[in-house]
Amino acid sequence: METKRLANLVAILLSFLAVGFISTQKDINTFGIFREKSYYFGNTFKLNWYKASEYCRTRGMFLVTINNDEQLNGVIEYIEKSGYTKTHDILHMWTSGNDLGEEGQFFCSSTGERLTFDRWTKNEPNNAMHDNCTYEHCVVLEYFRPWSINYTFDDRPCGANNFFMCETLYD
Repeated sequence: METKRLANLVAILLSFLAVGFISTQKDINTFGIFREKSYYFGNTFKLNWYKASEYCRTRGMFLVTINNDEQLNGVIEYIEKSGYTKTHDILHMWTSGNDLGEEGQFFCSSTGERLTFDRWTKNEPNNAMHDNCTYEHCVVLEYFRPWSINYTFDDRPCGANNFFMCETLYD
């Protein structure tokens, strides 16, 4: 009788462990799907920074934020998979980075985070003046094969037309 009771107790404990393990696995998978980003690479038409931002927002997305190597690698992987760099030597693509609020203080409009990732092209940002009145306040990710510039930041006039990338944000 005691052996049967012990066997039942062990069976109950094993079932609790199995349920707990299955629940944990489900939570991990749900979390992974929940945290996944999706991108839209606007490489068929160009928009200025403001319109690109609006375009992304109308699709429930934001201009892409690149503030670390992981984010950069995700963006590069998406661009490379699109085949863009196989047929083009130059890319200027809007990101959410800008210093519109205060000169030299770059923030990501999509997250509100300070842009701390030091990925600037040599001598950038420089806030260069264009047409005697327009300054550079918005950040592009640039790829320029002829000069071996591989996915670095450059500040550009926000009113200039460039390609862009939208992303969903982590919650």
